[in-house]
Amino acid sequence: MSKTYIIDALRLHLKARNITYKELAQAIGLSEVSVKRLFTGGDCGLDRLEQICQYLHLEFRDLFKTTPRKRKLITRLSLAQEHEFANDQKLLMVAVCALNHWPVADIHKHLQFTRNQVQALLKRLDDMGFLEVQASDRYQLLVASSFGWISGGPIMQMVQSVSDDFFNDGFEGNGEILKIMNMRVSRKAQEQLKARLEQIALEYEDQARADAHLPLEERPPLSVCIAVRTWVPKFMRDLYRLEARTKQTSKGKADKSASKITPKTAYKPVKKLSKPSAKPE
Repeated sequence: MSKTYIIDALRLHLKARNITYKELAQAIGLSEVSVKRLFTGGDCGLDRLEQICQYLHLEFRDLFKTTPRKRKLITRLSLAQEHEFANDQKLLMVAVCALNHWPVADIHKHLQFTRNQVQALLKRLDDMGFLEVQASDRYQLLVASSFGWISGGPIMQMVQSVSDDFFNDGFEGNGEILKIMNMRVSRKAQEQLKARLEQIALEYEDQARADAHLPLEERPPLSVCIAVRTWVPKFMRDLYRLEARTKQTSKGKADKSASKITPKTAYKPVKKLSKPSAKPE
C-alpha cells in the first residue's frame, strides 16, 4: 500500500476531528514545519505513524476504512454531562474504563453489568461524543490527550469527597510516592515548575496509551494526583503575628494559584504522587 494513501487517510482523520497541523505537532513533539513536511512529502516512518494513531485514538486498520465521521476530540464535558456522570455511576464507570483503554470484552468480564447494559452505556457515551461505537465489541475514544474534568465540577467534587480514602495509605508500594512540601519560591519559578508538573502528567497519559495493548493484569490501576496551591496549614497560620496573619490571608485570597492536573486514569491531590486505585480487576 502506498505511503500517499496512508498520508491521505491520516489527513482525513485529522480533518474529521478539526485537528490542525500545529495541534498535532505539539502532541507528538515536532515542529509545525516538520509535520507539514511529513504530510506533503509522505515521509512517515512506522514509529511516527503509530504515534499519530495513538494521539488520534485510532487502530492502524481504521486508517483504511471509509471516510471517518466528522467528530472532534473533546477536551471537556459540559456541566450537564458531568452531572449525568455523577448521577449515573455505571455510566461514569464505563467512561473511566474507556479512558483507561479497556477492551469491551474486559468490561463484560470484570464489571457486574449485563451485556445489554454495557451496550446501552456505550451507546449513551457515543451520543455524548465521548466515544464512537464501531461494533458490538469495539469502540474508538474521542477524548483529547488534554481532557480534564471541570475544576470544581461534579466529578472533581466526587473525587474530593473520597480524598481521605486516597491518602489513608503508606504509599510504599511499587511506583507509589507521597511527598508534601511547604516552601516559598518566586512567582516566575512557580510558573516554570508548574509547567514541568504538567509535563509529568502528560508522560503518565502517554505511557497509559503506549501500554493500552497489554492485558489488564499487566497494567494495574494507578491514580495520580498533582496539585500545587498557595496555602499555609491552619496550625501554622495561627502562629503568625496578627498583622502578618491578616496580610497572609488577604494575599492568599487575591492571588491563590493552583495547578490541578487530571490524569484520565488519574485523580489529583499534592505535588507528584501516585497510588493504585480500587478499580475492579
